[in-house]
Amino acid sequence: MSRVETVTQEVKYFHDLLQEEINLPELTDMNEPTLRKLLDRIYRFETRCTVKKQKYSEKLCVQFRGRIADLLLLMDNFDLQDAIANRDNIQDDITSVA
Repeated sequence: MSRVETVTQEVKYFHDLLQEEINLPELTDMNEPTLRKLLDRIYRFETRCTVKKQKYSEKLCVQFRGRIADLLLLMDNFDLQDAIANRDNIQDDITSVA
């Protein structure tokens, strides 16, 4: 399974977990504008809960935001996980050239 498919499944999973608590709309399309709106809605929900000092599923919200951001990056053909895993190799290549 590709990273895009894996992260898409995770986004759907977290959406199902938090849909009722955050009052999220149905997730019909997995495109950039939809994901950005979803991300914005989660931020507003968290801000409102923090200001009103209400309890909410903070850890799940943070994980959900992370998966959405990861999917947005993957849609832009950038795999942050791969970049982090290979950053030491890139730095080694640069120092060996210098």
